Amino acid sequence: MMNNLRQAYQQAARRAQYSILRHPPESMAAVLRQLADRAEGVAEPDVYGNGVLIEDFEAKLAALLGKPAALFLPSGTLAQPLALKIHALARQNNHVGLHPSSHLVLHEHDGYQQLWGLKGHLFGQPEQVPTLSDLQQIEAQQLAAIVLELPMREIGGQLPQWSDLKAQSQWAKERGIAVHIDGARLWHCPAYYQRSLAEVCDLADSVYVSLYKDIGGIAGAILAGTEAFIAEAKVWSRRAGGNLISMYPYILAAEKGIDDNLAAIDDAVTYARELGPLLGSVDGVTVNPSEPQGAMFHLHIDRDEEVLLQAITEYANAHGIIVLPLPRANKNGQCVCEISVGRRTMQQPTEFWYKHLSACLAR
Repeated sequence: MMNNLRQAYQQAARRAQYSILRHPPESMAAVLRQLADRAEGVAEPDVYGNGVLIEDFEAKLAALLGKPAALFLPSGTLAQPLALKIHALARQNNHVGLHPSSHLVLHEHDGYQQLWGLKGHLFGQPEQVPTLSDLQQIEAQQLAAIVLELPMREIGGQLPQWSDLKAQSQWAKERGIAVHIDGARLWHCPAYYQRSLAEVCDLADSVYVSLYKDIGGIAGAILAGTEAFIAEAKVWSRRAGGNLISMYPYILAAEKGIDDNLAAIDDAVTYARELGPLLGSVDGVTVNPSEPQGAMFHLHIDRDEEVLLQAITEYANAHGIIVLPLPRANKNGQCVCEISVGRRTMQQPTEFWYKHLSACLAR
């Protein structure tokens, strides 16, 4: 039954005229035609990580993140344990600290331990951002590195206060512990912290960013750090099968995504700050966090998942409007829907989404 409902939702989403879901949709064919146009100006493809296209792109992202060097990788699932492995080897210590909501802990089948030989130590409370106090409860000599996710996806895009984030970084560095930023959605941070990406990344020894979530590329990630760190990362990428013969479609798509979407992310953060509390005022809905900090937040909705899916789909079919994504979790009897604000969301005023979510849930 649930599979049928999800399929019906997806069909309704493809037909909808308006959608709260992130960016305006483009067909595969349309995307590939645009990438072909971009490729007209490129003399030749990258080969095993070498070539003007990939090297220029890596240099551009390194400068944006304020790091000496960067490496394009196929996925964050490769980039992050690879970074931690390098930090662990440098310190002859395979223990790393992670928040309980870390992607490495929840969504990678324990790969960082099973494949990369690392040992995880959890710090902080699952539903809260980690604090300096949480780190101070760790025996520092146990750890080679800590992972700080900015913003934290599993708790609605929450971020630590800047002063505490700096204190966490300083605590680690004073003890010889590497700081790695899981920046899958790092693009949200400048608007919240009122600091550049480079200033945020200066707190860390290494940083990963996604090139397909808010950026809208096809796939891919950037890992940034010192030149020596990236040189070692290239070796580990080769060992792990990440050094593909050519990755130009992903690089061209990432360049397109940056051109299309990066400049809009600060506006998306501002928009989310208004939209979140407004949707949280709908009957039976609460928003986490109560005041969004990034271009995302979670809605906790007092509905059975099957009932909610049917209501969203029927509303979309009747009005051509998708008011919610598929629920991503169930907590305490509530459906959790993740709202990721993008250019498509912002095509309508926030009151539009309030009006139609209210009407959908009143059915």
